[in-house]
Amino acid sequence: MSPARGPDGPLSPPLPCTACGVKPAAWLTPRIDFCYDCIPGGPFTPPACSKCGSAEYYSQGLCAHCHPGSPGFIGSCRDCLAWGVYRQRNWRCWKCRWWFTHYPQGECVSCHREVTIGEQGYCRLCLETARYHQTPGEPLDLDAARTYGQQLFLASMNDSRRPAELRLPMAMSIREALKVINTPPPVPASYQPVLFHIDPDPERLRQRSNEIRLRDITSRTDHFLYARAREYAWSKRQTNQVRRTLKVLQLVFPGANLRFRASDILAMRSYDDGSNIRSTIEVLEDAGLLIDDRVPSFTKLFERKTHALPEPMRSQLELWRDIMVDGSKTPPRRQPRDTMTVKGQMYGILPAITRWVDDGRTSLAGISTEDILAALPDDPSRRHTMLLGFRSLFTILRGRKQVFTDPTNAIPLRGPRRNTPLPMEPTAIRDALVNPDPAIALAVSLVAFHALTTQQVQHIQLTDIIDGRLRMPDVRFIPLAKPVRVRLSAWLDHRAQRWPETKNPYLLVTVQTAPRLSPPGRNFPWKKAGVTAQALRTDRILYEVEQAGGDVRRICDLFGIGIETALRYSHTATGPQNITADSA
Repeated sequence: MSPARGPDGPLSPPLPCTACGVKPAAWLTPRIDFCYDCIPGGPFTPPACSKCGSAEYYSQGLCAHCHPGSPGFIGSCRDCLAWGVYRQRNWRCWKCRWWFTHYPQGECVSCHREVTIGEQGYCRLCLETARYHQTPGEPLDLDAARTYGQQLFLASMNDSRRPAELRLPMAMSIREALKVINTPPPVPASYQPVLFHIDPDPERLRQRSNEIRLRDITSRTDHFLYARAREYAWSKRQTNQVRRTLKVLQLVFPGANLRFRASDILAMRSYDDGSNIRSTIEVLEDAGLLIDDRVPSFTKLFERKTHALPEPMRSQLELWRDIMVDGSKTPPRRQPRDTMTVKGQMYGILPAITRWVDDGRTSLAGISTEDILAALPDDPSRRHTMLLGFRSLFTILRGRKQVFTDPTNAIPLRGPRRNTPLPMEPTAIRDALVNPDPAIALAVSLVAFHALTTQQVQHIQLTDIIDGRLRMPDVRFIPLAKPVRVRLSAWLDHRAQRWPETKNPYLLVTVQTAPRLSPPGRNFPWKKAGVTAQALRTDRILYEVEQAGGDVRRICDLFGIGIETALRYSHTATGPQNITADSA
């Protein structure tokens, strides 16, 4: 136990030497107010410790390790009785110091000591004893101290959730942990949908999520949580958010059998602002406790747009959507298309399909060439998009024997109307280049000086920049301009200061991508830039065309664009008559 004042009063902290004021007084009983170096007539050699024989004399015939009043004397925590604390912390270990500032003083329900007690009315010693005897996957038995007796331990070495050495949970032995991790969770035979969805009280959730009894889910996920946090350099705040979200899940869905649906986790955004949804889903997926029933956003959009269509027209459109998005490995084979491409074609054909439904059509099998010609708009761009969508739609339906003929075969496909490339205002470019946000300034400079596309800026990695040169995906090396290098240096300094431990390999990172290995979104950082990447790229190419005198080959090699696109820029900047012979 910790030393206390009383009959052993001389063993309380001694007064300093009245001469030097540094070392403690040699003796309090009998009283000598000087250390052995300052005793009149000295210095004298202090005696050895009367208890351990050490030559490191402190006071009262004892050394610094044996004198209860010295700062180096090791005692027991006054609350949890853990051995290994010092006087300078008021004889409390680190955890009990936190408890002392957050919980009240009272009588423990189990051991009846007057100490700091938690929310359940138990002290830390009884709580740690219950954790010691806890069965993996079972809740805590807080009355275990009455059954098995108290289990003493060393101070600051029994953190079952996050030890300082490994950052891994050690609530159980290695053998038990491997058994729990390798044991698959029970799979429910059926799923009972929610009849009435009522959002829980956020304040009640916050209070109950702090209950120590909730260890069922965290005993299975702590290993994966801390492993992912260490691998992707998560902050302590993010790690605690994920762990709290896991506890809230167990509260909201107590009958989930330790397997949670992704849709239920996503619904937590409506009533729990402090949860980290994306990281929680990743941890549950690593632990094998996730039922991934997420529906892609494009699928939801498609269902909203087509839910009112009659059958079999709706089924025919769903077949087209599935093959366009996922592709087909059975004849006729087809490569999957980008979701944005399918989305654009869907918006192109929906006006005509809606008009046919209003006229009483229920299937695409009866659509003729005349019907498509009558539905095509006059605008060249919209006409091209609609006809392109109908071509892919009827090609797939005919290949799957849903229609007899392809009515688009007799309709020629003309290109869309091309907009004339126009330069930007120089003041707008200058304002974007001096933007206080280093990410915006860097992205704008990369496009304004080197005409990179949005996708190229999005996927630049740190290893692509070598000695002031940028390696492009087509293995070209672009020497970076001096203004770009200045903004690159500013962004790298900001990146290192904001996310010093991130392992994201991409040049541009955000709050969402810093703890992951994914690139930023396609709209970063252009939403706040005030300019678009396409406008900057167009301005840069037009300037180069003007400086090169309309040399199409040079434009193609410099910016990696096709001949038709380069000719369009040349016609705009110099006119058809000024195109050089090299481009012919």
